[in-house]
Amino acid sequence: MTDTPAPIIPDPVPDHPLLKGRKEIGRGESTIVVEADTVDGQERVYKILSSPTDYAYYTADDRPTGRHFPIVFADHGPAGRSSRGYPFYIVEVERLYPLPGTGDAAEVATKISTSYFDACMMWRNLAQDMGRIALHHLAVTPMGWADTVQESLKALETFSSEYGALPDLIKADNLMMRKDGTLVFSDPVFME
Repeated sequence: MTDTPAPIIPDPVPDHPLLKGRKEIGRGESTIVVEADTVDGQERVYKILSSPTDYAYYTADDRPTGRHFPIVFADHGPAGRSSRGYPFYIVEVERLYPLPGTGDAAEVATKISTSYFDACMMWRNLAQDMGRIALHHLAVTPMGWADTVQESLKALETFSSEYGALPDLIKADNLMMRKDGTLVFSDPVFME
């Protein structure tokens, strides 16, 4: 594990009719987030994904779903190619929010991130597999959180194994929340 932050994707928002005139509200290593319309009171965003793993996380038929996973409204398909060589895909999802400094979601997220980091350190001699083993540790070890969180960790472990993804439960924006305070695993995996 390194203290060097991952680079932010440098690409411009793709030229696509759905995205014209939309406000960009965030960026990650392989994702650009743009405001979308609110439909029936549900705020939405367009996630412009340049990672095949992220795209699978949001659109695969066997992707993890449930209380602690993002609601996906539509897969709008490809929108050009990123500078990293992967296609961009536009996926319409619920809008999530950063965790506040206090509250139930923040406490659970802190416990997950801290426990995940500690488990990574315990298994660091296994190099890239340490993250998967650390996630397995969280998924099978009772740590006092709600059953829905435990089930979500198990679903995330299954997805990571089946798709060859590496879990990342440390970065702040990978754990977010709904307006009602529900913790959501927003971007908890990345490509090898």
